[in-house]
Amino acid sequence: MSADGFKNFRDLKKALGGGKGQEPETEERGWSLEVEGEEQDPQAISGPDETARDRIDRRPAAYAPMDTGPPPYRDDRSDELRLLYSFRVRTVFPEDVRREVASLPQEPSPEDYAGRRDLRGETLFTIDGEDAKDFDDAISIEELADDGLKVGVHIADVSHYVRPGTQLDAEAIARGTSVYLPDQVVPMLPEELSNGLCSLVPERDRFAYSVFMNFDKDGERTEAHVCKSVIRSARRNTYREVQALLDGPKSVDDIDVEPLRFLEKPLRLFERWTKRQQQIRDSKGSLRIQSKERKFVFDGKHEVEAVVEKDRYFSNTLIEETALAANQAVGDLFRSRGLPTIYRVHPEKDEEEIAAVSKMLDEHGIRVPKKDRLTGRDIGRLIRTARNKRNAEVLIQRIMGLVERAYYEVRDHEDVATHFGLVREAYLHFTSPIRRYPDLMVHRWLSAIETRGQEAEKELKADALIADLNDTAAHCSQQSEVAAMAQLAIEDLKICQYLEPHIGEKLEASIQRVSRYGMEVRLNDFNVDAFLPTKKIGERPQLKGPNLTVRAGRRTLSFSEGHPIRVRIQDVDFLRLQVMLELA
Repeated sequence: MSADGFKNFRDLKKALGGGKGQEPETEERGWSLEVEGEEQDPQAISGPDETARDRIDRRPAAYAPMDTGPPPYRDDRSDELRLLYSFRVRTVFPEDVRREVASLPQEPSPEDYAGRRDLRGETLFTIDGEDAKDFDDAISIEELADDGLKVGVHIADVSHYVRPGTQLDAEAIARGTSVYLPDQVVPMLPEELSNGLCSLVPERDRFAYSVFMNFDKDGERTEAHVCKSVIRSARRNTYREVQALLDGPKSVDDIDVEPLRFLEKPLRLFERWTKRQQQIRDSKGSLRIQSKERKFVFDGKHEVEAVVEKDRYFSNTLIEETALAANQAVGDLFRSRGLPTIYRVHPEKDEEEIAAVSKMLDEHGIRVPKKDRLTGRDIGRLIRTARNKRNAEVLIQRIMGLVERAYYEVRDHEDVATHFGLVREAYLHFTSPIRRYPDLMVHRWLSAIETRGQEAEKELKADALIADLNDTAAHCSQQSEVAAMAQLAIEDLKICQYLEPHIGEKLEASIQRVSRYGMEVRLNDFNVDAFLPTKKIGERPQLKGPNLTVRAGRRTLSFSEGHPIRVRIQDVDFLRLQVMLELA
C-alpha cells in the first residue's frame, strides 16, 4: 500500500479551539440533552495516562485459527487465514479479553436500568440483511401535529459494557473495526457482546442511546435530543420482507408479510419520510450511488457455488437515511456546544488530481464539467451518463477517481469538518458502535458531557487528549482501509478457488478495462472478472482511451471496452490472486 493513501490523516492536529472569533451555532437546530442521572466512570473522558498507541502496542498476539465459522477459518494452514495474517487482522480474542467478557452478565442487570428512559412500551424494530447477527440500530416513528414526524434512532449502548482502561477496550481500539468477509465476520467485539449482550435482538431488554428528531412537513429537522434508554425491539425484520410489505400486491417476492403487518403504519411513515430526505439530499447536490455489490453463494461443502449481485431495496435506503440523520444530529450537538469530537471528514479532491482524472475520462468519452468546484451532483450526473455505455462499471470506477477518501479526524466548531460526498458539515459516525471504534468514542464523549457537564467539557478540550484522540482517529482510518483490502483479497481468493476446476475451458466474456499490460474481462457464465495479459496476445500494445491494439505476428488485433471476447482459462495464480486468461 502506498503511504500516500494515508497522508491526509497521519498528521496529528494541533490543539483545537484557539481564537478564531466565531461563536458556536446554538439555536438553529433546537438541541437539548436529557440527563437522567446515570453515573459514569469518571475516567471516561479524562486525559490519558498512556496513549492509545501504548495500549495498542501492548496487546498480546491474536493470530490463530478462529473458534467459529466455516472450516477454512478454523484451519491454521488455510489460504484464508494466511491472508488475514498477512494483513495483521486479529482473528482471535486473547485470554485477558475472554476473562473480562466472562465476568459480564448475559442480560442487562436490573440495577443498571436506573436513570434510563424506559422505551419498552414503544414500537421499535430493526431492519437488517438476512445474514446479519449484530443489530446495533432500532428505529421508531410517530406522527406530530401539522404533518410533522418524530423519528427515533436507538443505538446499542456499547459504552455501558466496554469501559476505558479495560483489556476489552484496548482490544477494540487495536482492531478499530469489524472485518466483513464473503463467508465470515472478524468482529471488533467478542460475539458474546456483538451478537448477544449489545445486539438489539427482538423481545429482549437492551440498553441503547436514543436520538429523537422532530421533522416538519417539509422534512426539515426542527428539534433533536438524546437520552440513555432501555428498549425492547418488537421484531427483527429483513430488507427483503420489509420491501415486500411496502410493495404490496405488486410484490413478486414469495414472502409472508403477515408477521410484520402490525408494523405497516410506521413503515409507511418511514417510506414518506425517506423519500423526502432523498429529495432534500438531491437538491443540495449530495452524492448518491446505487452501487453493485457481489455476493458469494456457498454449497454444502462450503465451496463457491455462484457469484451473484446482492439484492438492494428501497428499504436499505430507509435505514441509511435514519443513520445519516442520527449521525448528523449528534454531530450538530457537539458543534453547538463548541466541543471537539471525532468527525468523518471527506475532503474535496486536489485540483491537479481532478485535472488528471478529467483528462483520462475525456479520452473515454466522459466530459467532466469545467468549473471551479465539482459537487456531488456533478459526480452523480457523470455516473448516470456512464451507465448508458457498454463499459459502464469500469467508467464508474474511473469517475470515482474524482472523489477523495474519507477519514476520521478530530475537529471542533471553528475548524468545522466537511463531508464532500454528503454535502454536510459536522458529520460523524455514531450509529455502529458494535463494529466501529470511532462510534464508540463518540458515545463515550456524549455520555461524559451529559453527566459531568463543564468538568467533562474542559477535559475534552485538553491538548493532550485531543492529540491522543487524533492518533486514535488516524489508527481507525488505517484499520478501515486494511479491512477493505483484506475483504477484497479474500474475495479474490474465493474467485480463484471457484475457477480453478475450470482451467482449460473456453468461455464467452466481455472486456471491462484495457491497459497496456492487458485486459480485465468479465466471464459471463461465472459473473467474475479475470485478467488477460497483453503478452499472451502479442506485442507493441497501443492504448487510446477505451481501445487497445496489439501486434500479433502480421496482424493487428483491436480490443474495446464493453465488447465481447472469447477466452480460455489458462491458469489460476494463487500468489497474485488472479485468474489468467488467453485468447480462445
